[in-house]
Amino acid sequence: METVIRFDKVSKRYQLGSRRAYLQHLLPKAFAKRLARRTKGNGSSTKPDELWALNDVSFDIGAGEMVGLIGANGAGKTTALSLLAEIITPTSGQILVRGKVGALIKLGAGFHPDLTGRENVYLNGSILGLRRAEIDALYDQIVAFAELEPFMQTPVKRYSSGMYVRLGFAVAVHVRPDILLVDEILSVGDVSFQARCFNKIGEIRDSGTTIVMVSHNMHHIASFCDRVVYLDHGRVQSIGEPTEVLAAYTAAMVNRQMDSDVNDGSDMSKVNGTGRMVINDVCFLDRSGNAVEEIRWGEPATVRLYYQCNEDIQNPLLDVVIRDTARGNLFQATNREFGFDFGTMSQSGYIDITFKEIVSNNQVLNFFFTLWNSEHTEQYDWKRFIKLYVAGLPTSSGRMLFDCTWNKI
Repeated sequence: METVIRFDKVSKRYQLGSRRAYLQHLLPKAFAKRLARRTKGNGSSTKPDELWALNDVSFDIGAGEMVGLIGANGAGKTTALSLLAEIITPTSGQILVRGKVGALIKLGAGFHPDLTGRENVYLNGSILGLRRAEIDALYDQIVAFAELEPFMQTPVKRYSSGMYVRLGFAVAVHVRPDILLVDEILSVGDVSFQARCFNKIGEIRDSGTTIVMVSHNMHHIASFCDRVVYLDHGRVQSIGEPTEVLAAYTAAMVNRQMDSDVNDGSDMSKVNGTGRMVINDVCFLDRSGNAVEEIRWGEPATVRLYYQCNEDIQNPLLDVVIRDTARGNLFQATNREFGFDFGTMSQSGYIDITFKEIVSNNQVLNFFFTLWNSEHTEQYDWKRFIKLYVAGLPTSSGRMLFDCTWNKI
């Protein structure tokens, strides 16, 4: 297999806190010297901190391969793509790229806000290396894919963000480069548009185009990629088959999250409300009823919440929120939304919420519980950041299901 991309001991260094030194190079020499004298001694001459976004990175990609770059935020994934797209240059090392490169790093980056959609298609196409005759031949396909035919004579500054993204993606994928760089853009737009994006990426891959994709969605990486490069703090941790590398990455992320779980609001001894009804404990049960801290992807799970009533409580509300590690809501509901009333609650007991399957693509799920009165106006107690870890790789795309059952004991 012919090598079309090669990183050979590539490093990229950024200097932090060097803005003033940089600006001095833009000023007339006499003025710059006066500025340097005035600021000398006030800390401005301190050597700037250095950030190595990539550090001695080496890997090869063959023609027609689809390779995923994974890692936590700040691992160096987008820096690697930017180097391939020649947006930036390496501090050291050599980069080999054979073929025409198309980048889906920032959609619509070449659009001019005062030009119409049609004019921007021709402008963007020419920037990406197409002749006018080639854009003419592709124009109808681009418009049909973006579904923006009524708006092509409208300046793009009047487009919604979704319309802007759709047009940018449509232009970029119809150029059909030898090498396509994809950076997290497939998470934008509505569900229908995302499905069409993935179908188009699949077509491009099947046509023999080499693709390098950055994503935090492990299902997408596992489904599309032939190999995976796992980066951490600018260094390569492992390269290989998706199953093996993704398992190593998942284990590292879970261990990192567990190490950081201190004083996070999950203290069961603290009452956060009026205290008429309190949450004493929360645990997770597997399909056999065993208490667990980790559940396998696709398996059912029961959340068991132990409560204590300090007086008779009529029809309280239990508000349950599930968030990913980025604090995005995956699930939020009360028992009433599922047609379940608790009736009169007294003394102590527990509440079970059973999810038929855990299908989140997140390795850590954060649970938030709040007990309210029946009018949702008085907060009895809340507990936050109760964590459930998800093991294994997803076999299909999905989110936490709203399909769950409630029970009171």
